[in-house]
Amino acid sequence: MVLLSDKKGHKSADTKGKDKMKAFQKERDDFKELLQRKQAEFENFQKRSEKEQEEFRKNSNANIIAEFLPFVESFENALEKMRGEKEINREKLLEGISLMEKQLKEFLKKEGLEEIESLGGKFDPSLHEAMMQDKDDEKEDGIVLEEFQKGYLLNGRLLRPSKVKVNKLN
Repeated sequence: MVLLSDKKGHKSADTKGKDKMKAFQKERDDFKELLQRKQAEFENFQKRSEKEQEEFRKNSNANIIAEFLPFVESFENALEKMRGEKEINREKLLEGISLMEKQLKEFLKKEGLEEIESLGGKFDPSLHEAMMQDKDDEKEDGIVLEEFQKGYLLNGRLLRPSKVKVNKLN
């Protein structure tokens, strides 16, 4: 039989063990509670981040759409004028459309869009997609002979490759 205390009031080994066990259990419970709090905080952080990213995307789109409105209005005005006229002046129409194209291209350039110059240049697989090959002895091997669809870079990154026909001598 183990005595719980001796005459001087000292605790026995059995009692000390129980006290240590209670301290370990309390520490374990405290860590478990801390872990649960941190996990809940992390989940809330993830939800908040996703919501902020979605809000950022919406606002970004709103800014770009707002900048496109003048182009839409220009097209609407041009169509309105054309519908109101009995005869369409081809030169005025071309002039108006050319002006709208110029404005749109300037806007896109300001936003970081640049056309890939392909025709007559060396084929670059990181910028071009070869759709066809042809043989032209008057031109070097690997030269772009024809461009089927323009390619674009956006802020230096490929947005869409140019679709091209490439000279193949062999």
